[in-house]
Amino acid sequence: MTAANNLPVDTPPFPLNTTFKYNSIACKTCPSFDASKQQCCIVFGSPIRKCVVSSIEAHFYDCQDQNILEIGYGRFNLAKNLIRRSGGTWTGIEPCRPESEIPEIGNGGYGLAADIPFSDNTFDKVFGVQSIEHWVERAAGIQESSYEDCIAEIHRALKPGGVLYQDTAVHFHGNEMFIMGDIERIRALFPADQWKNVQIEQWRKDYEPLERFTPSPKLQQNWPIEIISYTQEQVDEVSNRTIWMMVITAEKI
Repeated sequence: MTAANNLPVDTPPFPLNTTFKYNSIACKTCPSFDASKQQCCIVFGSPIRKCVVSSIEAHFYDCQDQNILEIGYGRFNLAKNLIRRSGGTWTGIEPCRPESEIPEIGNGGYGLAADIPFSDNTFDKVFGVQSIEHWVERAAGIQESSYEDCIAEIHRALKPGGVLYQDTAVHFHGNEMFIMGDIERIRALFPADQWKNVQIEQWRKDYEPLERFTPSPKLQQNWPIEIISYTQEQVDEVSNRTIWMMVITAEKI
């Protein structure tokens, strides 16, 4: 783990394995960047929310005949709308819904990442939008199970060849490994005998010519509660880094 080996927390210790890919989507090369105006075409939301919209549009533009599960669907409907409009079937589970709301294929209801209420090999894709960082969160008192159990449950619910998609802000909030940007620890959640084509995309880490987005003091108030596995020196260094968005994709073997 990073805290033990003192590797930079958001630099991957290559080679992790031959199926791992690590890509950067700079703002100036993003499909949503208007080069003539030197600004993002997405006019609403925070810098990370703009990345979320652009990534979802890139990953969910064609879902024809796919059965897709969203974990933690909340009130953000962009992915759901794209899935349905392109001919896919959207289903959702959300821990904040009443437990009496039983999800069915094509609709949403109560459910947890660690306990997906569907049979083995059901979905072509399982995804979450800004939710994975909250599955195990000390500051919020959330302990579904463990990240290993959650990823294993997603693996169970996916069909062979099915795809996992998760996006999350890095150096922002939630579980400590996402605050710290610990690529090595995150990658370790995907065993090579169960997953292939594991990819981590960095959106907005290279933000120029757009504005820099950094963790505010208010945002960092919960960090001492959340972060227990890293040195104070590492935490102090991360507190001055740019917030960026991580997209994780992986294919079930």
